Amino acid sequence: MSTSLQTSTCTTYTWCTKTGDHTWHESAYVQAPAQDGLGGVVLPANLMADEASPFVGFLDLDLTPAQTRTRCAELRVHLEGVAALADQGDGRAPLEPATECYSVTAAGAAGALLSAEIFRSDDADDPRTTIAVWSQPRADDELDVAGADQLLADLEQFIPRLRALRNHLASVTTAASAGKEGRP
Repeated sequence: MSTSLQTSTCTTYTWCTKTGDHTWHESAYVQAPAQDGLGGVVLPANLMADEASPFVGFLDLDLTPAQTRTRCAELRVHLEGVAALADQGDGRAPLEPATECYSVTAAGAAGALLSAEIFRSDDADDPRTTIAVWSQPRADDELDVAGADQLLADLEQFIPRLRALRNHLASVTTAASAGKEGRP
């Protein structure tokens, strides 16, 4: 057997780390940067495939890409709850559910980079309530690695606030719908 066959890269998937002739494909693992209390890997995941479509091995499950995105979104919500516990421990006020506007800034920027707020239409024919999201004019900036890291951290803080706005919008629209249904 030729050595080149044993070490040749996968010709089916560019992400596959297997070499040589194989029908089972695996990517490198993605894992959390910490170990559990017993020294094990936390939240390992990787991409796999046989003759069928690729799937993600995550949380002892074989998930489609769409299922993986859904599960990740659920975990983000959970992690925001964990971060809120840390905020409570530090004595920080929790997100106010009825707050109407939040913004995200970046160090060195001229002002807020991104803002979101509850918007109520004044149009009597279309009295919608939505979330308006916009970027601020002239708030752009060129970021170095540290600036990009800070922006990412700021955006991670913005996401729970945007979710709080979404939840507030959902409660407002649910209440409005219930009020319309009760009318004769």
